[in-house]
Amino acid sequence: MAERDAVRDAWQIHTALTDLIGKADGKASFALAIESAALTAILAMSGPHEPFGRLEGLWVALLRAGVVLICVGGLTAVVAVLPRLWAGPADRQWPRNHIYFGHLRQWDPRLLAQRLSEEDPLPALARQIVIMSRIGWLKHRCVQWSLVLATTGAILVVLARFGA
Repeated sequence: MAERDAVRDAWQIHTALTDLIGKADGKASFALAIESAALTAILAMSGPHEPFGRLEGLWVALLRAGVVLICVGGLTAVVAVLPRLWAGPADRQWPRNHIYFGHLRQWDPRLLAQRLSEEDPLPALARQIVIMSRIGWLKHRCVQWSLVLATTGAILVVLARFGA
């Protein structure tokens, strides 16, 4: 009974991780949208007769630094939402695993059915949970850095605009 409980708990953890990774992707998409909108607004206000087009000296440097930080924040958000398929390792590890879709695509359906009926799923689930946790951690850290960089950049842009 303890083994069944462990497998059930592992699947619940797997489901929770799937949800958390999806939330990180949603936050990254939100960050990228805000960062893109900020860059679009800055570009629109950068013409020769616009507020950013008339900046000089230190204020131009602040504006440029802010734009760079917002761009780096946007790139960090993109890194967060990039699919992590790791095709090379998946191609080599599929015989040991039957949880990740990158491994499942390699299986013959009859052999997979046999494996599922004969083998304890807990080791494969445990491996997948660890991998998913690493992915989730990386995604959340990227989102965190994206927002920090973009916010810092936005502050520099605002200082440039109102400091001139």
